[in-house]
Amino acid sequence: MAQRRSLLSSKTSRAALPPSDAPEWEVISPGVRLGYRRGRGSRGQGGSWLAASRSVEGKRLQERIGRADDVIAADGLKTLTHEQAKDAARTWAKSLKAGGEQPEALTVNAALDRYFEARAAEGMKAIKDARSRAAFHIRPKLGSIKVADLTIEKVRAWRDGMVTAHKRLRTSKLAEKANTVAVDLFDPEVIRRRRDTANRTLTTLKAALNWAFNNRLVTDDAAWRLVKPYRGTTAARVRFLSPDEQKKLIASSNGAIRDLVSAALVTGARFGELARLRVADYDAANKSVFVAESKSGKPRHIPLPAGGADLFERLASNRPGGEPLLRQENGTAWAPAIYHRPWKALLAQAKLSDVTLHELRHTYASTMVRNGAPLIVVAQALGHSDTRMAEKHYAHLAPSYVADTIRRLAPDI
Repeated sequence: MAQRRSLLSSKTSRAALPPSDAPEWEVISPGVRLGYRRGRGSRGQGGSWLAASRSVEGKRLQERIGRADDVIAADGLKTLTHEQAKDAARTWAKSLKAGGEQPEALTVNAALDRYFEARAAEGMKAIKDARSRAAFHIRPKLGSIKVADLTIEKVRAWRDGMVTAHKRLRTSKLAEKANTVAVDLFDPEVIRRRRDTANRTLTTLKAALNWAFNNRLVTDDAAWRLVKPYRGTTAARVRFLSPDEQKKLIASSNGAIRDLVSAALVTGARFGELARLRVADYDAANKSVFVAESKSGKPRHIPLPAGGADLFERLASNRPGGEPLLRQENGTAWAPAIYHRPWKALLAQAKLSDVTLHELRHTYASTMVRNGAPLIVVAQALGHSDTRMAEKHYAHLAPSYVADTIRRLAPDI
């Protein structure tokens, strides 16, 4: 006897089903069913695939595994064909029988752990920063909560709490209680910075939970998807050093810190990129330096001006290729926690304040833009994938027909 064709196997047969919140089911394996729900409020987006089975304890479990390819073409991840949905349902059911993580049992800590493990395997460059951000801001408040128990209110309250919380100061690892101090919540700049931090941390949380949702470890993403970041948090003015300030900074420095500052000014590289440079990364023939590891994950060659080439020529002269190109006074490589003391001493000597080493990167870019360099060239020199960041921070510095016309024609006093 011929087997009856499933009503769920084609778009045509599914379209003939009446809209209903009650799924249409088919048995695809012993103890495993695939469901299709064509909800009344789907609004032309197509129906949804569901899977149903029983846990090792015999409890009936059901999960939404994706959207049907009724309207949108299947991508094998969020939108599935009938056959892809059957495979996804069997995989999900198999994980239950193997004692895998059940959707209602996954905690935020577990989701973070699995996300970081997956991203590390993929070569995520900023994983150290993301892990640190999660350990400091996410795990203490949300880590033990089950993802299934998260609500919009809980996520929003956690986000808002980062803005109003006391500032934590450095304390000994042996200290029983963290040292904190109140902050001025009436200062607009303090609020802007804290909201910016909250946005970055929310992005980390969403990335981990979205990964869990896309890998069908959780069944609903509304609790975090509907919590939006604060607006207007990145509008702070970017600090650039004037030519006189640059000269003052160099003149006030000497030794290893002078080499570090000079290298930052002639390359626009981040501190981490400079600290990882090896002698072999300097190309004497082409007068350029090679950045193998960057924040974006893309390597780049940075051409050097004449003074920069002289600097790196001296730093690389008669040294093995595997040694750090930029070194401290004791000959070891620079590290993030080490340069702060000589940097602050240099600022005091140069009588400059509120300047960070990273702002030498902005100085490099702003100087090129003021001198007429196209933004695409600046973006490539900085290692950006497009010109969006360059346009955001430096476009107003570029020679402009609009600006020149306004200065020439606007009323003056």
